[in-house]
Formats: sequence, structure tokens, C-alpha cells
Amino acid sequence: MAEEASLIEERYKNFFRTATSDSNSGKGHDPYPFQTRLATGEKLPELIDIPTGLGKTDAVVLAWLWRRRFAGEQVRRATPRRLVYCLPMRTLVEQTEEKARMWLSNLGLFSKRPGSTEPADTGNWSKWAEKEGPESDKTRISVTVLMGGEDKDDWDLYPERDAIIIGTQDMLLSRALNRGYGMSRYRWPVHFGLLNNDCLWVMDEVQLMGVGVETSAQLQAFCRSFGIMNPVQYIWMSATVGEKQLETVDHPKPHEGWTKHFLDCDEKNTPEVKKRVQAKKPLMKAELKLSKDNEKKSYAREMADLILSKHKKGSLTLVVVNRVDRAQEIFKELTSKDRTERRTENDAAVLHSRFREGDRKARMQLLCEKQDRIIVATQVVEAGVDVSAHTLITELAPWPSLVQRIGRCNRRGEYQTDAQIFWVDIETNNEEGGLVLPYESKDLDIARNLIETIPKASASLEALAQAAEGYVEPEAVRAVVRRKDFIDLFDTTPDLTGNDLDVSRFIREGEDKDVQVYWRDGFSKEDGPKGALDPVRREELCSVSIGKIRDYLKKHNGWIWDHLEGKWKSVGESGAVNGCRPGQVLLLHPENGGYSPILGWVGIEGKTVASVEVIPAMESVRAKDDHSMNEDRQSNIGSWVTLKDHTDHVNSEVQALSESLNIPDHCRTALCEAAIWHDVGKAHQAFQNMLLSGKGDDGGLKSGGPWAKSDGSKGRPYYWVISSNGNKIERTYFRHELASALAWLQTQGKVAEDADLVAYLIAAHHGKIRMSIRSLDKEKRPRQADRLFARGIWDGDVLSQVEGILDQDLPLDLSIMQMGEGSWLERMTALRDQEALGPLRLALLESILRIADWRASAKEEKKMVVG
Repeated sequence: MAEEASLIEERYKNFFRTATSDSNSGKGHDPYPFQTRLATGEKLPELIDIPTGLGKTDAVVLAWLWRRRFAGEQVRRATPRRLVYCLPMRTLVEQTEEKARMWLSNLGLFSKRPGSTEPADTGNWSKWAEKEGPESDKTRISVTVLMGGEDKDDWDLYPERDAIIIGTQDMLLSRALNRGYGMSRYRWPVHFGLLNNDCLWVMDEVQLMGVGVETSAQLQAFCRSFGIMNPVQYIWMSATVGEKQLETVDHPKPHEGWTKHFLDCDEKNTPEVKKRVQAKKPLMKAELKLSKDNEKKSYAREMADLILSKHKKGSLTLVVVNRVDRAQEIFKELTSKDRTERRTENDAAVLHSRFREGDRKARMQLLCEKQDRIIVATQVVEAGVDVSAHTLITELAPWPSLVQRIGRCNRRGEYQTDAQIFWVDIETNNEEGGLVLPYESKDLDIARNLIETIPKASASLEALAQAAEGYVEPEAVRAVVRRKDFIDLFDTTPDLTGNDLDVSRFIREGEDKDVQVYWRDGFSKEDGPKGALDPVRREELCSVSIGKIRDYLKKHNGWIWDHLEGKWKSVGESGAVNGCRPGQVLLLHPENGGYSPILGWVGIEGKTVASVEVIPAMESVRAKDDHSMNEDRQSNIGSWVTLKDHTDHVNSEVQALSESLNIPDHCRTALCEAAIWHDVGKAHQAFQNMLLSGKGDDGGLKSGGPWAKSDGSKGRPYYWVISSNGNKIERTYFRHELASALAWLQTQGKVAEDADLVAYLIAAHHGKIRMSIRSLDKEKRPRQADRLFARGIWDGDVLSQVEGILDQDLPLDLSIMQMGEGSWLERMTALRDQEALGPLRLALLESILRIADWRASAKEEKKMVVG
């Protein structure tokens, strides 16, 4: 056994060296022993507690990859196929993405887009994975980033493929709670199903996540209690990991404690580790102190004086303050024309979370360059940024944040004893708000007491660890997503006012809650756009705190997309400012300003905002997302496809996906039944009229149906029927999937096994009809006051027969929409709550049918990557 373990370790070292090889030298580095143990151990831990700068990201990403692809068969099968890497800030996402792509490329495993089998770079392609990997799986792995805006790939189209998904806690946790930020609401359930099944979640830099930690702990508990199709595990990772937040109502601390991964005694004594852990960092308290008296008058100027007096020419001075507006003011002082030692944009920058992607990357590049520079930053540099400053100046912050900031100074011990750290005190006086924001006075008081115990000679990681022995996490009252909340979130139907359950309190706290904004021109800044615009891309987006955007909207208009009406709605001066909620994406007019490429978000100040050069997206199935209730983009694909042919195509995709994902037999049967019936409702007169309008009888189209797809335009569909007296009646909001589900229940509901499951899958395959059936305010109503109607279907409508499925015309019965015993709501609620099914398994089955439909449609349109 010992010999076998030694061989495995040696093989892993070879794997690690290949993955980390430098593009110039072609050489990689050996893993630390803790990295090897993580990859080759029996099980993955729950907590990873490793000092900053030693390669936690390398350790966990490459451990997942090793265990998923190159370990023994039993370990490979137990390792989830999706690695979900969750980070608190956008800057960390971009760096992690770059590393993951490099590692996969070096191993010959990287795919530029999901679903592709071609290597990303055939000119420099390692064949390590091809030689060393199992014969059963040679597929490549894509890296998807979720940071808001239109995604550049269709990762959710390939649930059977291994994948790395990297994103911010806003984007990932909102999706795991079925309220995905920055995406079509009708796609929420797919991401909900995929991210709560078959995933290894890594919560990195948890000291910056706030309530996101408790939410992730609850999500782990829900996966265990509700049940899942394939394994889900969460790992919480930080150099300053705190365990108390993980102890939640449904996720109590085990009797034996959490399983942890840390450096053992031998590792702590290796030369490389000792050099980092014992690196000298002389620590001094600055004479400057932030107070109410100097905050507005002189603090920025005095801070700039301090920075310039302590900066050593030719090196990096890193300044970390607690608020964006203070960072901006200090930077403006450093670059003021009134200064004799004035800095310029070539050797100084402000760096925070309120930049667009391109501007943020430019500042990160300056931070990482080897030249004389001063960077004034906020919390964005506390984690994941592999820089080593000669001089660090930081405001007082909570203890975990101070530890992270100090870790950015003399990180590798290269400055010997020449490095220097200055900390600037903040007046607290037990007052909340104002100076101490975004923190609380008690957190700063604790940190002050601890930092004053550190010897001035050095704030080394070793000294910080000794000081931390006296650190007790302060009590914090945070919103915890409860079991009932999670069950309620399964239903994506808005309330009667059109609003959704707000999950922002489970994702971030207080002022940390954000919206995202972007600027487009070509419309009136008073009235807003008249029609749909191209989907927003992440390069265009800027994150803004909810408080700052509300201040902006008191003077200027902003617009959000109304999913029900399919039009832009004002949330600014002529609209409801309070209608702006965390997680929303707002459109702003460039002439109203709000942004500077040098300073980032500036609110109502600033000149006209320049547009962003957007990288063209890959041709994507995602472009067919419906963004309003009255859309059905997938039915107009540029070619005619019969209902029978499309049904056969979807059924084939369902069977292939069910096989790949190891779906239980009885669930596969239900999925196949749902695939056969999912589009039967398209035989309704309203749908066929929509497809055939204006076509005459060219080529026998009217006699050749019923049709599932047409070569029609992508605009808003016009559904209509002919009444008994020959009049044309519009059927606004018509949903063919409701007609399909009704037909199934009326003909098979009393005899079929899992009839309600099949009905649900049919109805939910566009994400628009799930737990409830109700009419909408602006629907066309029947003349008969007592006649039931919902989503463009009237009680008694006749659904035409469909060869091989529906053998005769069928009058549709909408009585199931009424409340009471046997109603749709009662049946679907019981289905969701079945112990053998539960919300997470049900969501995955729902996703499989929808993905099969997308894949079939994409192949019919020839837009899907197939190999």
C-alpha cells in the first residue's frame, strides 16, 4: 500500500508540474505536500485553512481535476462533474479564470467553449491528459465565468460534461436560490437544478462573504435533507477561516467537528514556507487618524502626504482604505496639479469594485507590473491578488481583513527587513455608520486591540497567528435562508403585483448589496428605449451599491426590462426609485454621466460616458432566451420542422442525457413521456396561425403540419384564432406548453404512472408555467364572464389531433386552475414535496427536458456545437 501511495504521489507531482508550467521556460513547480494530500487523500475536507500566498487556489482546482479525471475509478465517480468556484469580488474571478484556463491548456484539457472536443490551441497542445487519463473520458473542459451580462457560452447546454464555473457570490448564490441575477428569469430553474446537483462548490475568501457563508452552509444542508441526483459538496476556504458562521440552524457543527485541511508541523518548517510565514514586516501606527473633524476637510490630503512620504522609489506602495469614495478622493489628491510630487495615471491608480471590466483590468495590470507605482485600493486587494508590496498603508479594519491586507506586504520575504507597514486608526466611539462603514465599531475595536499586541519589529504571518489566538469572532445577526424560504423559492411565479421574493438579504449585507448598470445611446434620455436592445455583455457592466444608485435615480432616469410586458420601465425620476432592487441590471443614458474610466462610478458627477467595445459573442443558443412572457423565440428558427420530427429529436436528446447523467429508470420514463407530449399544444389553432400567418399555402405548408418550428422572424409572435362568427381574436400570452400539459392530464392522467410529474415537466419546459396557473391582467378575455381562461387558452378550446400522440381532437378543460382539491397548485405542491423527489431532484429533471429541447432546436437550426 505504501508503495502504491508513493507511485500515486509521484504521478500527481508530474501532473502538477505539467499544469503549472510557465509559458516561457516550459517548467512547472512541485506541489507543496498539503496540495498533494488534498488531491490524493481519501476524501475532500469541509474547511481549508492555509496561510496566504501558499497556493490554495492551485490546490483545490487541481485537486478536483485530478480526482475527477486521473484518480482511481471509485474516486472519479464520487467527484462531482462541475467545479463551482465562488468568490466575493469580480477581480478575484478574473484572476482565477486565467489560472484555470492555463492549467487546463497545459494539460491538453482546455476547451474554448462547452461541448467542443477540439483542443483550444492546436499549436501548443500538451498531450499529458491524453496519455495519462482514463480511456473512458477524453473530453475537454471549458471554463465559464458568471459575473453578469450575457454569458459568452452555453455551459448549461452540456450538463453531462465536466466544467469549471467561476463567479461572484451574487451571481452564483442567487442562481442556487432560483433567483439568478442578471439572466432571463425563465432560465432560473435550469441553473437552480444544475448548481444544486453534481457540483463541488468552493467558497473562497469567506472572510469577505458576510451572509453568503451562512447561505452556503444552508444550501449544503438542503442538498442533504431534500435529496439530490448526484453528489454536492461545499468547501469553505480562507487563510483566516472562521467556523462560527458555518453553524446554522440546518447545518450544525458535527460532534467530531468539521473536517479540516491545514499545514502539518513538518510543512511549517520547510524553507519555502518558513520564508513566507516568517517574512519581516515592520509595523507602525501612523500619526494620522480618521475622525469626524478631518473626514471632509483634510483627510484625503493628509493621507496623500503620508503616502508620498513613505513611498520608496522603484517599488510598489499599496494603500488600502475601507470605502470607494475615500479611495477616489485620496487618488485625486495624489494626482492633483497643485502637488510638486504629483503622480500621473502612468504610475498611480485607484482600484475598487466599481469599474467596468476593461478599466478594472488596466488597473490590475499596473498593480502587478514591476515598476514604480502607487495603488490606492479598497477591499478588492484583500484576497486572491498575488502582489508583494514594499510599503503597505492601511486603514483600521476588522481583524480578518487586516490579516489579508498585511499578507500583501513582503509576501514572499523578498524585501528582507526593508518592508514597512503603517496602519491608520479610525475614530469609533461606539457609533455606527459614518466613518466606520461598511464595518461596525465593535469589529474595529477588536482589531485595534489585537494589532497593538503585535511587536513593531514584524507583523509576520507567524506573529499574526499568535495575535489571533486572542481573537473571538464578534456576534453578528444575519438573515439565514430557512427551509421554508427555500421551498417557497422553488416557485418562480411573481406575486400579483409582479414582484419576486427578494433573496438579496441572503447574499450580501447592508451597503454591500449591488445592482449592475450599463450605458447605451440611441434613445431619448427622458422616455427610454422603445424596443428590445441587444443583450448586455459583461464588458459593459459596472457594479453600484444600492444606496448610490438610488441617489443617482433621484436626478436621472434609469430603465429595467419588464419581463411581463416586454418593454422598458423607468425606475428614475419619472418612475419608482424604490422599485430598484439588488441584483437588477439597469440601463442608463450616457449623457447623464455617472462613470469615469479613471475613477469608476462617480454618481451624478461626470461627463458623458463612453461606450464599451464589446467582444462579439460566439453564436449561442442562449440568444434564444425569452425575455418576456409573450415571446417564443425557439419556435422561429429559420426552417420548417414538423411537430412529429421535433418530438422525435427531443426524445432522442432526453434519452442520451438521461443515460449520461445516470438518471433513475422511473424518472427516465417520465422524461421520455414528457418529451413526447411537450409540444402537443402547438397543434392549437392559435399557435399554427401564428406560424403560418402571411404564408399563403406556399409549398403546401397549411396541409403539411402541424408544425413545431417555422422560418419566421424573431419578433413578437401574434397568436390568434377565428371565432364562430368569423372574427379574428388575438390570444395574447398564449402558452402552448399549458395546452400540452392539459392534454396529457385529460388523456393519460388517470392511468399513467407519475402522471403529475410528467404534467409538470411538460408545463415547465419554457420556465413560464410551473407551480401555478393563472390568467394575466392584459390577456384577452372571453365574452362569457364565467368562462375560464389563462395564458391565451380558453376553457373548451379544441386541440387538434396529433399523429401518434393525440388520436382525436380534444376540448381543453381549464378547471384544474381553480383552487381546491385536485387543483394544479395542490398537485404540483404535493409533487415538489414528495420525499423520493423533492425540489432539487425535480429541478434537475425539469432542466434535462428543457436542455433536450434546446439541443434539438439548435441542431435543427444547426447552431449547436457537436464535437
